[in-house]
Amino acid sequence: MKPYHYDKAFFLIYIYTMIDRKVAPNFNSLVEISLPPLNSFNLQNGQTVYYISNDNLEVFRLEIVFRAGSYFGNKYGSSYFTSKMLLGGTTQKASAELIESFDKFGGFLEISQNFERLQVVLHGLNRYFENYLPDLIDLIYNSIFPKEELDIQKNISNQSFLVNNEKAAFEASSIFKKNLYGEHHFLGKTLNSNEIDVIENADIIDFYTKQIAHSEFDIFISGKVSDQELTILDSYFSQNKNLQKVSKSIVLPEIMPSFNVSVNKLESLQTSIRMGKRLINRKHPDFYKFIVFNTLFGGYFGSRLMANIREEKGYTYGISSSLVPIASDGYFVIGSDVKKEFAQNTIDEILKEIEILKTQKVEEEELSLVKSYMTGSILGSTNTVFDIIDKHKSVYYEQLNPNFYNELLPNIMAISANDIQYVANTYMNDLSIVCVG
Repeated sequence: MKPYHYDKAFFLIYIYTMIDRKVAPNFNSLVEISLPPLNSFNLQNGQTVYYISNDNLEVFRLEIVFRAGSYFGNKYGSSYFTSKMLLGGTTQKASAELIESFDKFGGFLEISQNFERLQVVLHGLNRYFENYLPDLIDLIYNSIFPKEELDIQKNISNQSFLVNNEKAAFEASSIFKKNLYGEHHFLGKTLNSNEIDVIENADIIDFYTKQIAHSEFDIFISGKVSDQELTILDSYFSQNKNLQKVSKSIVLPEIMPSFNVSVNKLESLQTSIRMGKRLINRKHPDFYKFIVFNTLFGGYFGSRLMANIREEKGYTYGISSSLVPIASDGYFVIGSDVKKEFAQNTIDEILKEIEILKTQKVEEEELSLVKSYMTGSILGSTNTVFDIIDKHKSVYYEQLNPNFYNELLPNIMAISANDIQYVANTYMNDLSIVCVG
């Protein structure tokens, strides 16, 4: 066998065309994105189906969204336990039979809830689209809630609460929200043993009847959506023509004075810190300025808080800040678990970083890096048709400008060092502090 030899000409071409990894590639800044529009289809009973299609897929995601979150119902926890028990069986099928009926056609259900909404999400294959619908309709309109299932769910929730309540991070977050919104408001509550114990089967049935079985809901479908799927939806969901509109509006408590709460746990080696305040949401004109400020301050791995408190000081493995916008309100929170002996040092360093941002303008190089990171993150969150419809749902439920996401990148790119300084001086005052550990 002859030894292998490179062809000399090929070798020289290869050498001269190799990428020089010491030189960065050309960078083209992307300044805008354009989301596909949200389409709509009216059912015979007057309900609207919102959809986005990608014909290259053979799967779909169907979302049925109710105004049935934690804010609704006579008892806090009704929404949560209803979501846990919806798959507990119907008048037609037992729980295991119901789950199997979706599974045998390659589909599955996710049921979840938050402050404002409860949603039933069906993932499935297009070729079996109609096979899923009878059981989905049965689940929505004919669910039963066996008392023994509620007892099981209450026991699970009680055990979870007892385990979580031993964790400093859980307790710190609970105290922070309670003091931010008040212990009697749904935004300030955490499902604890007292609320779990008083939930009765009649509460779940009443909540389900009023907020789900007889109430209007929103329908969103994404994936491969053709006239065939829309026609099938119409034939099933138009059967009920007497749905009631949920008219209860969310009322927010007054903004309370800042607070400083410390809980000493002798056995704890770490302290969980939460700092923040009630702030703005996506509808506020300063939203774009604030999210750029937050990213630079504590919103990604290269942020100032990480560079100082993790990398330089070594007080913690991680620290972050975030703006939590919801349709009716929003709040800002800084969170970290630190070595107990460094808790006050960490708070001092956080306040020091805020003071620096108030008094010193950010260098353009750092600001540009943050904007590049945010651009990549935003683009990464619009990769699929399912991501895109999630963005449209945010616009729909938060009543945003329809072009909110199309204008997001230009608005971020327009933020200046002066804007960062403005945010620090306008919003980073009178932060509340919770320390548990």
